Amino acid sequence: MAEITSSLRTFLLEDNVISGAFGQRIHEAFAPDTQTYPFAIIRIVTDQPSYVQSTEALRETIVQIDIYDDDIAGCITNSNYIRAKLTGYKGLMGDIEVGAIFVRESRRDWAPEARHFRALHQYEIKWTVI
Repeated sequence: MAEITSSLRTFLLEDNVISGAFGQRIHEAFAPDTQTYPFAIIRIVTDQPSYVQSTEALRETIVQIDIYDDDIAGCITNSNYIRAKLTGYKGLMGDIEVGAIFVRESRRDWAPEARHFRALHQYEIKWTVI
């Protein structure tokens, strides 16, 4: 079965601007301890299916993407690349049919102990497997 985080990662890295900024440093669930900046982590917050007569009809998944960088300008710029790519998207994402993507929550913060900036966006994605 399709996994939304891997489909989302592949979709993002197919974009030349995003892959130019991140290389392959967009990860699912966690990043390696020695990861260089910038990098992003895609996580599932909630994943709620809906059913029609014992068949899964639609999924509504909230995905969080954290973007990390050692300078605030890079963090904001790179998070905006991802936000621009996803916000309002409708169409194919591998073997997933995306009905809509909307931003639910965004914020930025500084992690003094880790010495990096983080931009967080939560996206609500309505999708089905084709």
